[in-house]
Amino acid sequence: MRPVSTSIPHDIRATLVRLLAYMGALAGLAVAAASFFAAPADIVAALGSASAQRPAWTTVERPYPAFELLMPELIGSTYNYTIQRRAKDGARKDLLSFGEPGGAGPQAGPYATVEIYRPAVAGDRFLDASSEIATRMVDYAITDDVKPDGQIDSKFGPVPLVDFAVAPNGHERRCLGFARPFKEPAMQIAGWYCSAGREVVDRAVVACLLDRLTLVNGDAKLHEMFARAEVKRTFCGQRNPILAATPEREEQAAKLRSVLRGRMPSH
Repeated sequence: MRPVSTSIPHDIRATLVRLLAYMGALAGLAVAAASFFAAPADIVAALGSASAQRPAWTTVERPYPAFELLMPELIGSTYNYTIQRRAKDGARKDLLSFGEPGGAGPQAGPYATVEIYRPAVAGDRFLDASSEIATRMVDYAITDDVKPDGQIDSKFGPVPLVDFAVAPNGHERRCLGFARPFKEPAMQIAGWYCSAGREVVDRAVVACLLDRLTLVNGDAKLHEMFARAEVKRTFCGQRNPILAATPEREEQAAKLRSVLRGRMPSH
């Protein structure tokens, strides 16, 4: 039997070795547990980030037009019809555009766009015309702030106007915007017309643009609204529906309609 004086230090050393082994094992388990529980958190964070980056509006593929706009003055310009939907509430935007918004130089033609916005909730409120247009110009290089510029008469009633200027690619263009909300049905017609350069936009051009906006596909409320508007149509200042119904004008309109539809994108 070994003396006690020599066995105690040996036992202590053995115990310390076992304690260190246990502590190492516990540390390894702690690291593994932390990794196990952190992984779902990382996944949730990644999913949240992806959700936050998802666009609020999505573009409809192969849109079926609900509106039509015949603009002989812009017949040589690129024409696009886009429909956007908002998944969270079903709101819809129909966007019709002529020309290139970023066009510059001596060959740049005018640019026009019309947005028909239909909210999913009838109680949605619209801002004043200046604010509505300003919110849509955040991606443009504005050289003259959006400011009120009176109003014009149209088949939809009085429409507030705003004046501003943009400079895509350093080429300044004068623009005249408009925004008109409606209660029944709940919707808003907004947009702008930009000249090819610094020329002031003729207010009659914007009035004519609104005069030519027609409905080709919609629900009963939309058809009723546009039917009421057509009664007040001025036919671009002539206010004579007989002239608009002549065979020659109908033939010209049919040709223009086929040309515009031929320029519509396939998606």
